[in-house]
Amino acid sequence: MHIFLFTDKMTGGCKGYDSLKGYQKDIGDVFRQHKDCYVKVRNLAALIAKDMENLGTFLQPHTAIVCHECVSVCCINRHSYHALDDIVYIYAIGEEIPLHKSAIEDSEPCQFLGKRGCTISRSLRPYRCNWYFCSSLLAHITAHNSHRHYRLFINLLQEITEKRQKMMEEYASGVKDIAR
Repeated sequence: MHIFLFTDKMTGGCKGYDSLKGYQKDIGDVFRQHKDCYVKVRNLAALIAKDMENLGTFLQPHTAIVCHECVSVCCINRHSYHALDDIVYIYAIGEEIPLHKSAIEDSEPCQFLGKRGCTISRSLRPYRCNWYFCSSLLAHITAHNSHRHYRLFINLLQEITEKRQKMMEEYASGVKDIAR
């Protein structure tokens, strides 16, 4: 098992299907074999999952209108791969990574894009998918929310980002402890 996952890949995310599978196995092994070392990681991930549900509740009315009318789909397959921190988060909440089809080209529409939007629940999507807001979506959000609600939305995004950073710091600390 390769528990030394702290290279330039830590911030670069997964680059393709093979890297994705390698990260998944390594991180899955770490969580299965060293559960007691990752209580803080799991607790932070649970808080993030709740925040992601709140984010989804806020975004759903907007994406239902804007994304449905979209003529230039921004969701392409290369964005469907989960980065390292996504994989840590998903295993920490006790879920599995959505299965990817290896035969789909990166430039094709995302394999998880259905007629009504993304088929992956918001809390299991790659971070980049939840954080991408095209100009049409942002315009709809700002036009249909008060300044107060928009600030709450921005604050929620910041809180999720901070919790993810803390989660990864705790994960890194746990890996270092295991390596000793």
